Amino acid sequence: MARYSQERKEAILKKLLPPQSMTVAEVSQSEGVSSKTLYHWRDKLRKEGHPCQVKH
Repeated sequence: MARYSQERKEAILKKLLPPQSMTVAEVSQSEGVSSKTLYHWRDKLRKEGHPCQVKH
């Protein structure tokens, strides 16, 4: 199982936001991270008070 730093997770999730606005499937494929993991990371950041919109 790969381990990612908090900074790397945030950098990956930023690809889901404008100006890139990539889909979860696109980010998952390009970064080699499962879509389930991306949703988990996003939900965790939201609970910590960070806004993060995700396109499906």
